[in-house]
Amino acid sequence: MKKYIIYILILSTFCPFVSYGAGLSGYHIDKNVNLIPNDPKGNKKVILITIDDGPNKYGKAMADTLIKHKAPAIFFINGMHNKDYKGNIAAISKLGFAIGNHTWSHPNLKKEKSLEKIKKEIDDNTKLITKETGIAPKFFRAPFGITTPYVKDLVKKNGMISMNWSGAAKDWEKNTKDEKIFDKNVINDLHPGEILLIHEHEWTAKYLDNLLTTLEQKGYSFANPADITE
Repeated sequence: MKKYIIYILILSTFCPFVSYGAGLSGYHIDKNVNLIPNDPKGNKKVILITIDDGPNKYGKAMADTLIKHKAPAIFFINGMHNKDYKGNIAAISKLGFAIGNHTWSHPNLKKEKSLEKIKKEIDDNTKLITKETGIAPKFFRAPFGITTPYVKDLVKKNGMISMNWSGAAKDWEKNTKDEKIFDKNVINDLHPGEILLIHEHEWTAKYLDNLLTTLEQKGYSFANPADITE
């Protein structure tokens, strides 16, 4: 037992998101897009942080803030941005964060008539993520949260877990540049097992530290994507 504890302490020094707090059973996503412990006695008061539409220049600062709070997260990226921010995907992955597939160019997949184009949007992004990180993405999020049976089936065949969200800062709205509105949007929907959506925006990066502190003060801990089994 002593050797095991020492091993965990050493490993956590180099990787802040070692999975040792949720138990071996992990979590699954229910029909309401919330994390549910596979073990009925597991910790229910968790939030999963998910960050969309990178990579961009704010991602690294957000990653640093998350590490400060020992908060794992999934960065859902669009491959089309990589040309302007080369190296960012790999850098964030090396910090211990999961990189999720959010399609190459963020189309509305329900409006896209060509199944071949839909497949290419997903496959090209998977190839990029795998090339940059050495790891195939485990999670997929459809742009705008809009999916189809074809997309769900394709994602599952490619070994990914489809993930929507159950709470959001709504930081795509201009009024959330006001921190009070930003925080209010999160707190109003706050609930155990929440999958929280934020974006790689300047104001989100600025407010993230205070937001995570508020969540901690309310007794929440942050779920590790590695603990999600389905």
